[in-house]
Amino acid sequence: MNVVKKIMERFAAFALTLGLVLSCTGAGADDSGRLLVQLDGLLASKATYDNYFYQRVGALKELSSAGADPYEINKKLAAEFSGFSLDSTILYLGKNLELARKDGNGSRIFETELLMAREYGRAGNYSDALELVEKYDDSPLTDGLDYPVCEALYYVYGELAFYTSNKQQWWDRREQISDILLSKTDEDSYERCNLLRIRAESRNDIPAALEYAMESLEVSAQNSREYAEACFFVATYLSDKSEKISYYARSAMADVMCANKDYASLIELAKLLYEVGDFERAFKYLGYYSLPDALFFNGKLRPWQIARAFPDIEKAYAARNARINTVIRILMAGAMVLLVILALLTWSMNKRRKALMAAREELQSSKEDIERRNAVLSRMNDELCESNKVRQEYITMFLKSLSEIIAKDRAYKNHVLKYLKRGHEKYLMEEIETSQPNEDIRSFYRLFDDTFLKLYPNFIEKFNALLLPGQHEEPKGGDLLTPEMRVFALIKLGITDSVQIASLLHYSINTIYNYRAKIKNKAACERDAFEDAVKAIE
Repeated sequence: MNVVKKIMERFAAFALTLGLVLSCTGAGADDSGRLLVQLDGLLASKATYDNYFYQRVGALKELSSAGADPYEINKKLAAEFSGFSLDSTILYLGKNLELARKDGNGSRIFETELLMAREYGRAGNYSDALELVEKYDDSPLTDGLDYPVCEALYYVYGELAFYTSNKQQWWDRREQISDILLSKTDEDSYERCNLLRIRAESRNDIPAALEYAMESLEVSAQNSREYAEACFFVATYLSDKSEKISYYARSAMADVMCANKDYASLIELAKLLYEVGDFERAFKYLGYYSLPDALFFNGKLRPWQIARAFPDIEKAYAARNARINTVIRILMAGAMVLLVILALLTWSMNKRRKALMAAREELQSSKEDIERRNAVLSRMNDELCESNKVRQEYITMFLKSLSEIIAKDRAYKNHVLKYLKRGHEKYLMEEIETSQPNEDIRSFYRLFDDTFLKLYPNFIEKFNALLLPGQHEEPKGGDLLTPEMRVFALIKLGITDSVQIASLLHYSINTIYNYRAKIKNKAACERDAFEDAVKAIE
């Protein structure tokens, strides 16, 4: 009964999602579907990439014990933990703040507090970020500020402008910082493309923002944090849902490989999948991955975003499961009714079957014997017809080949005699030395190919149908068959011994073994069944 129930569950799920599958066909949908499968695999192995992260952090900590500047090491550790754990990031920045205050280094205090403000802003702790930024409200904004400091201010002002009520104040300050940052970035750098994208977005110029986002994607290292961010913004500006899914999936995969716990792409992807009806993935992405990662990171923004989207997705997922269970119950009830009817029919027919059993068995035995004999005769007749056809074709090929050999032999003898009579032995030797002995073999191949394809005109098409997609064999250089096809053409004719095949085709035995192994490795069926499938080609 458990097996039946599982079958019912799978059938019900298939029936309820069939409409979604049919509505997502096309090249773009194929690409998004492939990327979602890859993303599922990466999410299943998240622990591997987390281990890589811990190894990098461990290497940085070893530098600290080796006598490196503790402030710089803590700064690098904070940057590493920036997308992994807010508590760890603030911990290392806090250590730097203590070091800077102890040394009385004002510039380092300024830098560290702004970096802390940025992390608070990213995590949604806007009151903490605002408290730190307001300490420097009266600080002049000049070109003398270091890039990291300007970048931290720029980011915090943007977060405050987006999520607080006094937007214009923070937008104005961000524009001032934006001009300074643009003057400090290289022409084709990710930072410059990103700044221009944000400026275009703030002016509601979405086509320009999309163009800058694509440029930032081109200058980003594959599967880096910048790549994840660029893919996210490209997806944000696109309107086609299939393309949005593809770029959100790319961004999410890069987040996984960077061990990023503070991300938005997987959350947005789950929302989009919910819209197109893929409730199971949407629920899994939010409940199994996004929410645990957001809680692990310990920020405020991501859990809030998940909390807004999760109830609808969870409700849709539960409704889908309820529909599946309803379909299962209906199918199981129908199956039970059918079983009862079948039992009654079996009982009523059992009496009649007993009365006719003896006569039927005798008749069946005679019928099977006749059918067996007819099948044997039919098979023998087919084999005989095919054998006669093969024999006729190859006798014709043999006679034609033999006739051509005789004619060539006569012509060559006359040619040699003529040179010898004239005393041109030297020219004759040069001609023999420069002759191409392989021409006869090529002529034999052409004759064999032509004769075989007359017998089996669809051989190439049916042979390629036995191979995996994209692994088809195509004759080249004017040949009708490839060398590999000739080997299997002989196998089709019943010649399976590699030594005999090598002798007939003038190949080495190792070449025959390699050809057979090469084709079997590309077979769509089991390797051991491939040659039988070739023999069965009609």
